[in-house]
Amino acid sequence: MLTAPSLLAELDASLAEAPEGWRHGVLRRIVDLFVGDAARYADEQVGLFDEVICRLIADIERLPLVELSNRLAGVDKAPVRAVVTLARHRDPAIHGPVLVNSRAVPDRDLAEIAGAEQAGIDVLGKIAARAELSEAVTDVLLKRGDAQIRRAVIANANARISESGYARLVAGLNGDKKLAAAVAARDDVPAELKPFLAATLNA
Repeated sequence: MLTAPSLLAELDASLAEAPEGWRHGVLRRIVDLFVGDAARYADEQVGLFDEVICRLIADIERLPLVELSNRLAGVDKAPVRAVVTLARHRDPAIHGPVLVNSRAVPDRDLAEIAGAEQAGIDVLGKIAARAELSEAVTDVLLKRGDAQIRRAVIANANARISESGYARLVAGLNGDKKLAAAVAARDDVPAELKPFLAATLNA
């Protein structure tokens, strides 16, 4: 019987001598197999797919990674290590789809990616565009982002903002009535900050 360790050992042996085209072809077939039944796989099975995919994408060329990112971005139960590897890639065409759309990227990784020194406004913008954002992620976005990033976070009804995040927003209003109005329109603004928002709006 072929076990997971023996399967991975055979794959490693094959990859050692395999040409690039073979690796790409196998990756595409593996992803086809996974995506077709992703919701039905048990966690252990998803983990095996994750191991296989991560082995296949090591040192692979750009286009297969772009294709993989687009295919896994919409899969809720996507292999975590694989999507995190894609999310941390420097190429926007590779990290973009999973940063914006993948629910499989853990919050801790999103926060680390947003907080990395090399993360530019384009990366922050992709993360801010996600359908849902946790407090851990918005804290980093509000700390490092520009006015456009702050507005994107505020406009996202499914973005959770911590008290310290709101305090940062209010402290940085600098008389911006439009920004103050956008913050005040949210349902979760801490009560103690509302007078400061009102003062800006009525100035």
